[in-house]
Amino acid sequence: MKWLSVADISKITMIPAPTARRYAALFKDFLPSRKIGRVTKYPDSAVEIFKRIVSLYNEGLVTTEIEQQLRAEYPRTIEISPSERGVPVQPSMNIQAELSGAFAEMMDKMSRSLEVIADQKSIIEEQREDIYKLKKAFVLLARSQKKIKALPQIDIRSITEEYDERTNALEQKDVELEVATAELAQENNALKHKLEVMEAELIRLRKDRRDMENYFLDKIKKMKG
Repeated sequence: MKWLSVADISKITMIPAPTARRYAALFKDFLPSRKIGRVTKYPDSAVEIFKRIVSLYNEGLVTTEIEQQLRAEYPRTIEISPSERGVPVQPSMNIQAELSGAFAEMMDKMSRSLEVIADQKSIIEEQREDIYKLKKAFVLLARSQKKIKALPQIDIRSITEEYDERTNALEQKDVELEVATAELAQENNALKHKLEVMEAELIRLRKDRRDMENYFLDKIKKMKG
């Protein structure tokens, strides 16, 4: 059996090394490993588990859902070399790694949500511009029809009736456009509010992350001291 480091697995799977280390910390219960010197290494069979984790994230699953899926597909085994038996585990380091991974995932989803809201805002602005141009065109057409009606009547009854029908249709369109404009304005205001809330939440989460990191750094220093 060939034993691989996280760096080796990163090269084989094309997973960025920081991401591979995060996966190794989050899903350590499903990745058999052993300490070789100061380096944790994994059997070559673990490569498929890393690839499976990547595919599940790409399918849109979150960490807890991926854990459930891995639990159904792989046994939970942890191999520790004999020299490492009896060495106390540092729970704070494991907790910090898990919390950092979960926070990074949450920040990534928040960023994607903000991008979606920005795209929707851009689409709404384009639609409002198109509606404004259509309304302007309808106004010009209606004025032209009034000028035509003001011309001397030369047996143009059929033409006038056709224009009347078109005028009524345009007026109906104008009403519909007014309603659509009002609805779009309401949606735009709602999206702006959501964006402001999410931006405020993002700022709060960043502050919580800094506080959390400072907290764990203090804890680690106290443990070392």
